[in-house]
Amino acid sequence: MKTPHEIQYQAFAAAGGLYDERHAKLYANFADDLIKDGSFSIVHEGVAHACYTPITVDAAPHLKCFVLAPLAVLPEYQGKGYATRLMEEAEKQLDADVIFVMGDPCHYGNRYNTPHNVLPPVETLAPLECWFARELTAGALNGVGESASSLTGPYASKLMWSHPSEQV
Repeated sequence: MKTPHEIQYQAFAAAGGLYDERHAKLYANFADDLIKDGSFSIVHEGVAHACYTPITVDAAPHLKCFVLAPLAVLPEYQGKGYATRLMEEAEKQLDADVIFVMGDPCHYGNRYNTPHNVLPPVETLAPLECWFARELTAGALNGVGESASSLTGPYASKLMWSHPSEQV
C-alpha cells in the first residue's frame, strides 16, 4: 500500500497544467507536516489520501470544523469516485459540524455547497467563490453571520493558501 506521501507526490507530479514536480514535492511534504502536527489523515483503498485540519470559526468556536487539504488520488484511479468515497468515509469518522475547502468549483462546488460568510483563516488572493463549506450538522452555520476563522500549524502558512503559480 502506498503512503500518504507517495499518493500526494504521484498525483500532483502527473497533474500537469499549473502543477509540476516542485508542486508534487511541496504537497507531499505538506501532507507529511500536517500528519506530524496531528491533522486527521485518511487513506482510502490505498489510492486516495487527504488531510483534515481543525479550523475555528471565530464567531462560533463551539463548532467542530475542519479544512480539507491536500486531497489526492493516484492518476490511474482519478474520475472513478475514489475522492468522493474518501470524503464520505472521512466525514463519518470526523463527526464534524462543518468542513471547509478552498478549491476549484468544478471539483468541490456540488459537495461543498452550504452558503456561508466565514472568511478563510489566512489572507489569500483566491476568490471567496472558491472557499466552500459543507455542513454535516444541519443548520450549524445558521446565525453565524460574517466571521473570521483561524487555525494553527503547517496550514497557517500563507504559502499553502497562495496560487500554485506563486508556490514554487
